[in-house]
Amino acid sequence: MLGKIPRLLWILVLGLVLRLINVNQSLWLDEATSILAASKLSYSAIIHQFSPGDFHPPAYYLLLKFWIGIFGSSEVTVRSLSVVFGVVTIYLVYSLTRKLFDNTTALIAALLLATAPLHIYYSQEARMYILETLLVVKIMQLVITIIMGKQRIFTWISLFAFSGLLLYTDYLPLAIFISIGLYLLIFENKVFRKYFFGWMGIFIGLVIVYLPWLPILKLQLAVGTVVKVNAPGWWEALGKTDFKQLTLVPLKFAIGRITSYNKILYYSLASIPVVLYAITISRSLFDWRKTSLIWLWLVVPLGAFAVLGLYLPIFSYFRFLFVLPAFYILAAVGAQSLGKLGRVLIALLVVCNLAASGIYLAAPRFQREDWKGAVEWIEINSQETSAASIFVTDGQRDPYYYYSKNVPSFGPSGIDLNFDKIWLMRYVQPIFDPEDTVRNQVETVGYKKVAERDFNGVTVWEYIR
Repeated sequence: MLGKIPRLLWILVLGLVLRLINVNQSLWLDEATSILAASKLSYSAIIHQFSPGDFHPPAYYLLLKFWIGIFGSSEVTVRSLSVVFGVVTIYLVYSLTRKLFDNTTALIAALLLATAPLHIYYSQEARMYILETLLVVKIMQLVITIIMGKQRIFTWISLFAFSGLLLYTDYLPLAIFISIGLYLLIFENKVFRKYFFGWMGIFIGLVIVYLPWLPILKLQLAVGTVVKVNAPGWWEALGKTDFKQLTLVPLKFAIGRITSYNKILYYSLASIPVVLYAITISRSLFDWRKTSLIWLWLVVPLGAFAVLGLYLPIFSYFRFLFVLPAFYILAAVGAQSLGKLGRVLIALLVVCNLAASGIYLAAPRFQREDWKGAVEWIEINSQETSAASIFVTDGQRDPYYYYSKNVPSFGPSGIDLNFDKIWLMRYVQPIFDPEDTVRNQVETVGYKKVAERDFNGVTVWEYIR
């Protein structure tokens, strides 16, 4: 009976199980911001009040609000939306790869994505990155269907709908349309000319659909300029193109977000899957005519934003999760062309994926900031005394709001120093308070530091007087 279960189903179940392990870990800053916006604001307020101060379009937040309205806002339920998106993406990668190549290659690509440490990490995060990956894969699948001449009117409608949703989900993935355009013009010019009015209809329709967003996009750019002036450290931390950021792309694609204090050991072990992927992916070039669309999917966004990243802080590996499926599809194609050697390489890559994913899932230090633990510690040690938590900037308080029940918090303005105990939150202090103004203010009025704790990046200092 078990032997009759399709291999794809086993892969999907494996992908689901891996994405559910430790899905209840603490929320980090951006997740808490997403959840509070989605749960506290109306649909209209998300668009017109929250979005101008954010750096993303609102589609994910609107979907999350709908999801929270049904399932609630616990860590597990809010992240389960991304878990669903992640598993669906595995299936779509299988479907797309099968259209272009064959069933075995499709199963290999799906297995690599199912066990991929970076994809697992973001499938457990209440942010938009896994949604945009799903949308890009679906758009590519629909484009391939049209190129193969198997389209119907519903295919064009679906392409327009998913493309429109991508427009309102994030900005960097829009580079995929450049990849598609280049492929049509260079490799499928006959298809482009044959369906010219279809492509132009999609393009014009998307421009019209996007026009209402332009005023808010303008406000977001203005906010970004203010951040650059007022918090240059934060601006630089967002990621400009340099040697480190460029090397992190293949490294993190291969092993995810794990690291080691022993850098020699880390790079020695990490080089194993990187080399294996280099061998299999480069091998796919031998079938250039069939893999050219996938190569453009991988290379064009990375290349375009590597150049733009010299001037703007936009080049960080996690922003390119939407090209990760192309990375694995090319590895699957290359490995499949190598026969028995390819099967050995795939087995080794799956072992590497599972090892890296297992380390992330088992080791708390590779997981997210432990705001849950920090707030729990603060509240346990604030019983039977008056206490408050103080932040160096108001913009970093959302995880505290999410978890705190009893101990109030204050930003740098309007600090109340009439408590017996102060919890000074050192989170992002070097960036937003480089002069340590808040700490000096606390100590000037007589508070004495008596303890400190670090919760996976959330550092808390305890003061009494």
